Formats: sequence, C-alpha cells, structure tokens
Amino acid sequence: MESKSITVSAKLQQSNYSAISNLPKHVISQIKREGDLYIQAADKCEKIWNEMRKNDFITDAQLNFITVQRVFDACRTEIVQLLKLQNDQDFFELFDQDNDGILNEDEQILVFSVIKEKMHQVATALLKIQEYILFKQLMKELRILEANIAHYQNQLRQRISLKERKVYKEIGQEKLDDFYDQYYQEFQQLIKYKIDRRAQLKQTQENELGLLEDRLSKDTELMKVKPKKKLKDLQTQEKLVSLEERVEEALDFRKELKDLEKNEQDRVYKVQKYRIEKQHSDLLFKQQKEREQLEGKLQETEYKLIIQMKKAYDVLLKQINLHNNEITRIQSLSTNLALKKGLYEGEAKRQKVQAQLQNAIIAQTKAISNQDKKTNELEEFQESETIRKLETRKSMQISGSPGQPIVTEESDKTPMGQTFKFGKNKNFYSIRKIIKESKNITQFYIQKKYGADLPVNFVKSAHNLQGDQHEKIERFLSVKKKSHHDMLPPITQLYDDDMQERPIKGITKTDEEIQKEKALKRAFINEKLFRND
Repeated sequence: MESKSITVSAKLQQSNYSAISNLPKHVISQIKREGDLYIQAADKCEKIWNEMRKNDFITDAQLNFITVQRVFDACRTEIVQLLKLQNDQDFFELFDQDNDGILNEDEQILVFSVIKEKMHQVATALLKIQEYILFKQLMKELRILEANIAHYQNQLRQRISLKERKVYKEIGQEKLDDFYDQYYQEFQQLIKYKIDRRAQLKQTQENELGLLEDRLSKDTELMKVKPKKKLKDLQTQEKLVSLEERVEEALDFRKELKDLEKNEQDRVYKVQKYRIEKQHSDLLFKQQKEREQLEGKLQETEYKLIIQMKKAYDVLLKQINLHNNEITRIQSLSTNLALKKGLYEGEAKRQKVQAQLQNAIIAQTKAISNQDKKTNELEEFQESETIRKLETRKSMQISGSPGQPIVTEESDKTPMGQTFKFGKNKNFYSIRKIIKESKNITQFYIQKKYGADLPVNFVKSAHNLQGDQHEKIERFLSVKKKSHHDMLPPITQLYDDDMQERPIKGITKTDEEIQKEKALKRAFINEKLFRND
C-alpha cells in the first residue's frame, strides 16, 4: 500500500500545469529575441521611409530596381532585422506584386504593412509565452507604426492629388490653347476673306470706270448735246440772204451769229463737261457706297465671330472649372477614408479577434469546469466503491473466506489548461504567405485600383461599397494630350520632294518656338475678346 501511494504522489509532483511547459527553451528565447528586435521598429521604418523619399525625386514616387538597391544598401541592417531578407533581389521580387519592374505607392506601403503584421505575430507569440511586459511594449510600438503607415500613405496620396490637379489644369490649358488656335485660324481666314472681297470689289469698280471712260470718249456721246435751233435758223437765213446779194442783211446776220455761235459753243462744251463729270461723280459715289456696304458686312461678320467666340469662351471657362470641385471632393473623401482605415481598421480587427478569443476561453473554461465536476463525481463513486470493497474484504478475512486481490486504480489523468502549439517555419512565417493569406494587411488603394483583388462574383452594394470613386477622376484626366515630344511627325514630313531626308529640327519646333507662337495667338485673341468697342 505504501509503495503504490508513493508512486501516485510522484506522478502528481511531475505534473506541470504551466501553458508553456511543453515549449522548448530555445523557442522561447527565440521569441524573446524577435520581440527585442521589433521594439524600435517604428524608428527603423521611419529611416527606411525617409530613404525611399530621398531617392524618388527622379522616379516620381515610384521606385525602380536601381532605386530599391540604393534604399536596401542604406537600410540593410534595418531590413535584415525586420524582414529577414538578405539581398535586394528578394526584397524587390517579394513586394513587386504586379511584376511591372517598379514599386508603386501601394507596394511601398505594403513593406511597412508586412512589418506591422510580423510584429503582431511576434506580439501574439509573446502573449502565449506569458511575456506580458514585452508584449505591451511591442503593441505600443505597433500602434505607433500603424499611425505612421497611415501618414505615409497620406503623403503619397497627397502627391498624387497634387499631380492630378496639375494634370487637370494642364488639360484646361490645353483646351484654352485649342480655343486660341481655333479662333486664331478663323480670324486669319476672315482677314484673308476681307482682303479677297476688297480686292474683288476694287477690280470690279476699276472695270466699271474703264467702261465709263470708253463710253464717254466716243463721238456718239458728244453728239448727245446739240446747239440751239435758233442758231441753225439764223445760219440758214444768212445763207439765203447772201445768195440774193443782200450784203447788209448778211453782215447783220453774221454779226449776230458770231456772238451766238461763240456762246453756244461755250454752252455745249460746259454741258458736255458737266455730263461727263456727273457720270464720273455718280459712279464714284455708287462705288463709295458699295465699299461702305462691303465694310459694314465685313465688320458685321467679324462682330458675329467675336460674339460666337465670347460665348464659346464663357462655356469653355465653365467646362474647365466644372470638375475642379468634384475632383477635390473625391480626393478629400479618399484621403479621409484612407486615414480612418489606417488609424482604426487594424485596432478594430485586433479587438474583434480578442473578443473571439475571450469567448473561446470562456467556453473552454465552462467545458473544463463541467469536466471537473464529472471527474469529482467519478472519484467519489470510485472512493465509495473502494471503501465498500475494503469492508467486504475485512468481513471475508474475519470469516476466514478466501479473499480477492485488492485492486487500486489511480487515474494519472489530470485536467490540463489550454496548451499552445507553435508551428515552426523559417523566420516564423514566410513573408510571401503573409502577403497572400493574411487578412490583417490594410489595403489603401493609392494607385492600385479598387476591385482588382476582389472575387469575380463580388457585387458592390450600399453596405460594402468601399471604393472612393477615383475612376471619375481617371475619366476626367483621360483626355490629356500627349506632349509634342512624344508624338512622331508624319512620314511625309521626313522627306522633301526629292526624297532627301529632312533635318529633324526643320520638322519639329522647339519648346521656345511653341511658347512664343502660343503667346502671339493668345495676345491676338485676348485683344478681340476684351476690347470695348
């Protein structure tokens, strides 16, 4: 009896109720070392972030492999400690999710989100091995990093917002340039039309003057003015009297006719001259009136074109500023949503998981208490059975009847608490697995289009609409023209009539020439737009 009691007590002393009793010591030490590495994670991430921003002035916030190499070399110690990546090639391949050869804004933020997720995993492991002080310090550092990530993505988003507003202004300027170019061409055509109409009218009037001169130079025009009949009658009477040798009467007629002929000659000359001058003046007056009418019509045409241009200008100004407020509204909405998501989504997910774990622990505790109750009842029943058997054996020994061997059953099964199992992978978890499978990584959709990573049967509705309407801004900016440096000249401009290659400078204009030409057109059109006549 004594040896069996000693065996049972030894088993009870060897039983350990600690939750970490089954973990090897080297695993616990490794978890603690990981926790110590992540204590200053926010400062290390700040250094990586600043190094990224120092090297992105050329690539416009997107990092190519050469830039990533410079960042990795400058922050090699921090990246090796936080991500356990030994070379820049692995770093670039892991975070270049779309395999386009650059790390865009979302992929840069993904670097810090993965570090945050690894911190959370290490903090969870610290909690399981009951390192509460280190766990609290790590969670404090995690929340600092989480706030920093929200501000990092906001910086990149603001750069994109400024760039989008700049592009929208450039689109408006392009529309204004097209407006100036269009109406400059129309005014040039109007000027050419005026010159042609004036030249045509001048030629017509010169032809009319030539015809008038030809008509007035003919004898028939001079014959239209005749002397008075009295002169002819006196000349006839003079001839008759002279035939009858009536000299004195003939001299009287001659004397009278001499003055009359001179006066009549002067009168006919004056009448003929007056008629010629009158026809000239009438024609000149008619031509002057035609010129005035033509100038009035040309001026009216110009005024109509100016009125049309002013209306088009007002409409264009409204169109240019039409979507400015809409773009600002969408950008502000996306900024606020991203900030709220970065500051509160991670904490909300952790609280949700914490509540689930609390419920699981409570349910497990209730199950264990019920199991303990049943175990106690079983032990009481076994104890009563043992006592009954002993009494029966005593009575049989007293009566001298053969007894049966005493069988003592001791259960070595002790109800244990919750145990934790750790699956050991290289560096705890694979970063690629974290990126692909972790649901705790917050997506900010800075450049990444919302919906690209959703299932094909995902349907947007009022309660799960997470997009920021950025596709509207993309439509507004889709009309941006290419620079003249990006457009190739037509092939017909590359060769002359003799099929000799032309120099490129003779085909394309320099920026200075283009700006000078635009300034001349703008000044010409503005003079028409804002004059007060």
